Amino acid sequence: MPLHQYQVVGRRQPTEADPVPQIYRMRLFAKNEVMAKSRFWYFLHQIDKMKRSTGEILAVNEIREKNRRIVNNYGIQIRYNSRSGTHNMYKEFRDVTMCAAMERLYMDMAGRHRARKSSIQVRDAKIVKAGVRALKRSSGEEPVEACSSLSVKPFLDSKIKFPLAHRIPRATSRRYRTTFKTNRPTTFFS
Repeated sequence: MPLHQYQVVGRRQPTEADPVPQIYRMRLFAKNEVMAKSRFWYFLHQIDKMKRSTGEILAVNEIREKNRRIVNNYGIQIRYNSRSGTHNMYKEFRDVTMCAAMERLYMDMAGRHRARKSSIQVRDAKIVKAGVRALKRSSGEEPVEACSSLSVKPFLDSKIKFPLAHRIPRATSRRYRTTFKTNRPTTFFS
């Protein structure tokens, strides 16, 4: 089941002492609304001593991508628990949606660091600009690239080419197709 991005809004239940309690809003990645609400209460209990029985959820909205045909660079800041302790980390992924980038993050963390999905907390996720002038230092002398990941940098070139290295020539129609040929096909073109 793929991940979805949800916006969950909630607060403490109003009382006579506090008729207008503070409202909390979180952006969460979960498989469904029920999991998003569960994660909302998990994180809210860490921020404020509040739980599901003393609070209420005002709204749960799914956030969808406007255009799923454009490839973006996503910078994700996470915190995860490993066997040795708690670590902060920043990773970059290149994908068409934020949810697909999150799925790649979870797979990458499971493969490289043996981190379970439940032990990973996403602190921030945003689109990172790809151009050289996307981010400037405070001095303003030298432009710096916004993308810092070595796995993303090769794809930032606007003139990137993907050569077709091994092409097999096909017969133009069915009647010219044969099982055996008289000469060996040339599968590389230089």
